[in-house]
Amino acid sequence: MLPTTEQGLTCIRLCQALTNFYRSIEILRLDERDGSIFIFAGEELQIKIIRNGTWRFIT
Repeated sequence: MLPTTEQGLTCIRLCQALTNFYRSIEILRLDERDGSIFIFAGEELQIKIIRNGTWRFIT
């Protein structure tokens, strides 16, 4: 399964914003079970991007 265009654009925007605030991107992963992209930044930030490009923090 490949990421959608919307996911890719959202992922690039979020990664750029995170690095602008000096947060390191530890893991960037596509979950092939449901097609979500997960971003783990620093030690505490976790973000999920779903197939339509919307995103949310995971607590």
